[in-house]
Amino acid sequence: MAGIPRPFAHLALLLSVLTAASLSTSAQEVRDRQLIPAVDFATIQMPVEIVSIKLNDKEIRPDDKIKGNDEWLRGVSFTLKNISAQPIAYVNIGFKFPLPNGFVVYSLPYGVDLSRGDIMRESSPPAIQPGQSLDLVLTNEGYKSFLYVLAQAGASSSFDTAAYYVDTVCFENQSEVIWQGGFLKRRHPTEIGRFDPIKRYVLPTSQR
Repeated sequence: MAGIPRPFAHLALLLSVLTAASLSTSAQEVRDRQLIPAVDFATIQMPVEIVSIKLNDKEIRPDDKIKGNDEWLRGVSFTLKNISAQPIAYVNIGFKFPLPNGFVVYSLPYGVDLSRGDIMRESSPPAIQPGQSLDLVLTNEGYKSFLYVLAQAGASSSFDTAAYYVDTVCFENQSEVIWQGGFLKRRHPTEIGRFDPIKRYVLPTSQR
C-alpha cells in the first residue's frame, strides 16, 4: 500500500478482513431450506419412480424443513427406479430456479442422451433395466458446475427452496421417442432438437 499513511493502510486492511468475515458468516447462515416438486407428480405418469431423496445420508420428504447454510443442496441424492417395461438409456433430474424473465435449470443426468444424437457404445453406462434402481447425486464436482450455471444465468447461489422434477427419459430401443412432462414425444423429421407429443404416457398395467 505504497503512498498510503500507515494508519489508513491498517484501517483498509481491517475493513478488508471484516468484509471477508461478514461474507463468510453470511454464507454459513443456517436457516430453513426446502426441496419441493416443480410439478404435481400425481397428475402425470412416469417411466421412473423417485423412491427416495437423501441429504447428508438422511432421507427427506418434499414437505420437510431442512436446516442448512447456502451450500445445503450439496450432496443431495435421488434414488430412481425404472418402473417401465423398457430399458432406460438416459434419465435426468432437473432443478429449476426462477429468474426475473424466466428460470434457469441445472440437470443431474445418467446415461446416454439419445435425444441429442448420442450413441450407445460398449463403454457407455449400462441401460437401467425394468425394476432396477440407481442414485443420482450432486457430487462436489457437480456442485461446482451447479454454481457456475447459476452464476452464468445471474441467479443467486443463496436460495431457500429448490424445485425438482424428472426432465427427460430416453428408452434404449427407441432412439426416436422420449418421455417428457408426462408425454411420449417423437423426434421431428427435419428440425434438430425438436420432439413433438404423440400421446400421454401410460405405465404398463402391472405398474400402475
